[in-house]
Amino acid sequence: MSFITVGNALGCTINSHRRGWDGGICKNAETWNCSAKQQFRTDYCQQGDPRCYHIHIFEEGNPYCLIDDLGIGWLLEPYPEALNNQILLFWGKRFQEPRGISDINTRPKDYVFGAYRVRSVSPQKINEFKTLWQIEPYPDGWTRFQQPYILTVYYKSIIGGVYLKEVNRVAVENMFEKAAEQASSPHPNWTSSKDAERFEYFHSHLHEWFEAARENAFKIQQNMVRTYTSRSTSSVLNRGPFVDSLKNLELKKPSHQVATPLKSTPKNGVAIYPLIEKETAKEKIKTIYNKEVLDAVMAVSLTKNILILTGNPGVGKSSLAIDLIDDQERKLIVPVGSTWRGREDLLGYVNPISNEFEPTDFTRFLCKAETAWRKNDKRTFMIIFEEFNLSQPEYWFADILVRSQYSDEQEKLRMIELGGKSIRGITTTGSKVFISPALRFVATINNDHTTLSLSPRVLDRASIIELTLEPRYTLERIKLELDEQQIMSVEELDALLKYKNGMFSLRAAESLKRCLDNLQELDMNSRWDALDIVLLQQVLTKVRLMVGDPANDSLMQGLEDWSENYGKNLRKCASLINNWTEALKDGRDVIQA
Repeated sequence: MSFITVGNALGCTINSHRRGWDGGICKNAETWNCSAKQQFRTDYCQQGDPRCYHIHIFEEGNPYCLIDDLGIGWLLEPYPEALNNQILLFWGKRFQEPRGISDINTRPKDYVFGAYRVRSVSPQKINEFKTLWQIEPYPDGWTRFQQPYILTVYYKSIIGGVYLKEVNRVAVENMFEKAAEQASSPHPNWTSSKDAERFEYFHSHLHEWFEAARENAFKIQQNMVRTYTSRSTSSVLNRGPFVDSLKNLELKKPSHQVATPLKSTPKNGVAIYPLIEKETAKEKIKTIYNKEVLDAVMAVSLTKNILILTGNPGVGKSSLAIDLIDDQERKLIVPVGSTWRGREDLLGYVNPISNEFEPTDFTRFLCKAETAWRKNDKRTFMIIFEEFNLSQPEYWFADILVRSQYSDEQEKLRMIELGGKSIRGITTTGSKVFISPALRFVATINNDHTTLSLSPRVLDRASIIELTLEPRYTLERIKLELDEQQIMSVEELDALLKYKNGMFSLRAAESLKRCLDNLQELDMNSRWDALDIVLLQQVLTKVRLMVGDPANDSLMQGLEDWSENYGKNLRKCASLINNWTEALKDGRDVIQA
């Protein structure tokens, strides 16, 4: 997303500093992997040069964190007060003596080290080209957790910078509750007694601080809306740092701004054949995904006539393509077959008996678009290729790929000779078909072992948009309401399994909704039971684990933690995960189907 959700916490990745972030340089820093680059550790840390951004984060007396402008300037330059009073977590990769973070090519688990209640953020100008942002907490508004760091964090990225993330408020409060339980154990293992006192104070005030953060975010957004209204432009509004508050402000466009439908209007000599024709479709895309996806789709109208939608199964690629144009007469869906090897599979063939060309639905649609063009109907006609890379597109799409690239005026070059004396059922002379300049092609692709990679020849002529849909927004899209604990269970499982293609898809959400609407018929006792069976059948079944894969160690640790948190309510899922653990220990691969 491009926005920070009002009420949630933020987070920043930091290096795993060896000496507890006390302002001292790590001993033997060259051999200690804190996640900083080897060259930096050699040239600075090993030489005693205290340029590390993170050694003062939990320093007694004057704690602060430095973040490079590259990672957070996109937010703080236009909104320097955006982080004020917000809860900011610090996390990094798990480390241990004597080497720090493992060098093995795995995805080490993220562990929370501590948190700030941010008091102020200020730019520190290093030189003409470099700026650092110094984040300082309230004197009583910072804490670091005890060791070992067993508090995992599940976050979502915010488009714009590489450091800042967003963390669900309920997840943060639950994490502090769990940390408080550990702190009350017989051997809490705090770094110092002051750390224990600071944590207790932070934990006891966390709820009221979250409320203060929410109020501060609302004030920022309201000020932004006032600026928007006075300037009569949406450009300021779209760059706002927070989202959700807008829903409560009942913002209305100034009366003189009237939404007008998109038209194929020549601009600077270039004809525009839009992929989106109505404002309602634009708003739907922006709501389901984000403004970046909408901007990308709009740009295709100016740059390419082939749009490729990629993303995990169930993310909504086909739904988005179908929603672009709502006129069924100007839209055709073509399922690509895995056996397609030539243009005959797409266009048709010459009947050797009648010497007529036997057209496919695709060819008939080309003729329909040509007829409209000849009648000066310049509206967009759209063809959707489902599973575009199930077969190599160059085998069957080459003619269309080449001919559609010529300009509107080069009519002869946009003609395809089909063969035969005529096209059966088409009342035109000859057997040629014209590729209308108003034709737009939208293709959906998946990336797995059943598909083929697209060649540079295709990629150079197309625009690619990757779609992602997080579980919370997947549920919102189908208007399915779950309690926060249930949503978190889905979000955390999705975060763990996304690299194994085990995402919570739109199809899984729709299945869950049907189950919840029919609990009595399914003889289920609770909504948790429905969630349990859907996650078991439509998420966990996608996972494959191979014995000897080092990435499985961190994944299974995360799944076991997930089972500990949610296994009481999701018993079937927890049981299957336990079976996976046993199988891997016994040297057996985990393959569901």
